[in-house]
Amino acid sequence: MIAHSIEHALRSRVVTRVIVSTDDEEIAAIARQYGAETPFLRPSEFAGDLSPDIDVFRHCLGWLQDHERYRPDLVVHLRPTHPVRRINDIDAMIQILLDQPHLDSVRSVVLSPETPYKMWFMDGDHRLAPVMASVEFEEPYNMPRQILPQTYLQAASIDVIRARVITSLNSMTGSNVYGYLIDEIFDIDTTDDLARAAAKLDDDSNKKASEDLAQ
Repeated sequence: MIAHSIEHALRSRVVTRVIVSTDDEEIAAIARQYGAETPFLRPSEFAGDLSPDIDVFRHCLGWLQDHERYRPDLVVHLRPTHPVRRINDIDAMIQILLDQPHLDSVRSVVLSPETPYKMWFMDGDHRLAPVMASVEFEEPYNMPRQILPQTYLQAASIDVIRARVITSLNSMTGSNVYGYLIDEIFDIDTTDDLARAAAKLDDDSNKKASEDLAQ
């Protein structure tokens, strides 16, 4: 899984360093095998199942500053649970942040498969409260889906953040976030997700082989 994200970063025309943060020496060795740097092992307090991204990135940037006097301008977050992504999207998202200094980050998104305007919270007594409030519509949950505003789901495939947003604002996005629309999400949570991603990778590999033969 991690090899795909490392490969994507190495194939980028703009990314200058590829660093893997892990608390596991075996994973670190695999990362190095595929061309990434592992200058440190992540402390265990930042390596739990519920550890937030901000702690991981603050540790990484702090370590690089303290030990190498290295401070990147931008950070590209490629999660290893997303083995399918386009290299052109990585480079395009980086370029957007380079070209628009007022932006804090660029986040990959997809069209929401369902509208949150028709979603509810339910308390212990089974009483419902709408997830989305709207000043435009009095009761959006009772309206036709087709006339409700389009919403977007964060893909968590590619995120590009200014390093100062992480270190100074203690945020993985900041307040001025650009949405970059991608076609699909290949996030691995289940064996079905894994099979779908594997099929997509096989299909892409076969297409590339055919194109190479045609040339």
